[in-house]
Amino acid sequence: MSTSKKIEDLISYSRILYERKLLHATGGNTSVRDGDTVWISQTGAELGSLTKAEVVKVDLHGTVLEGEAPSKEMGMHLAMYRARPDAGAVIHAHPTFAITLSSLVKEASRDAIRPYTAAFYVRAGRVPMIPYHGSGAHSLHVAVEELAADYHALLLRQHGMIVAGANMAETVGMVEEIEQCCQISVASGMKGEWLTETQCQDIDQALGRTWKV
Repeated sequence: MSTSKKIEDLISYSRILYERKLLHATGGNTSVRDGDTVWISQTGAELGSLTKAEVVKVDLHGTVLEGEAPSKEMGMHLAMYRARPDAGAVIHAHPTFAITLSSLVKEASRDAIRPYTAAFYVRAGRVPMIPYHGSGAHSLHVAVEELAADYHALLLRQHGMIVAGANMAETVGMVEEIEQCCQISVASGMKGEWLTETQCQDIDQALGRTWKV
């Protein structure tokens, strides 16, 4: 995919995230990888009306190559890209039910979101929760980096989620599946029936993946 098409996808899918209420106001940030560089939304940008002028080019170490100041959560994005060479897009979103669920889960967990649907588990798999860190805090970026190689979706306590995928379309789909599963969990009082460990293992085996536990 050409660089221009990746940037077009970044802008169009960022707007879709806003339209589907997966983020609000100036919350959240998005990026796409293009070889050894990353295009990321500018700090303070409203993703619902993101423009090319508000997309910043950086290298994998965070040096700005083109544009204004990148998102203050750039460190999380770069941690995911460095740990997951297959990732072509990263989304940090603030969906309502993901944040609600994260406030109900009392402690950090390597399996924070129960797999109520096979669609969720196929797309997202096991999703750990990171304890609360302030927005933009270096400690948050370090916490993400510690898990990024082993999981492509992380729940951030009272701060939403960060997800890495092959491209923007796939990553948005993952965000949606996670948010739906969080909504089911909240609606059921976290008491509904979810997939068994054996059922999850069958999916993992079919997809050829393993998880660090």
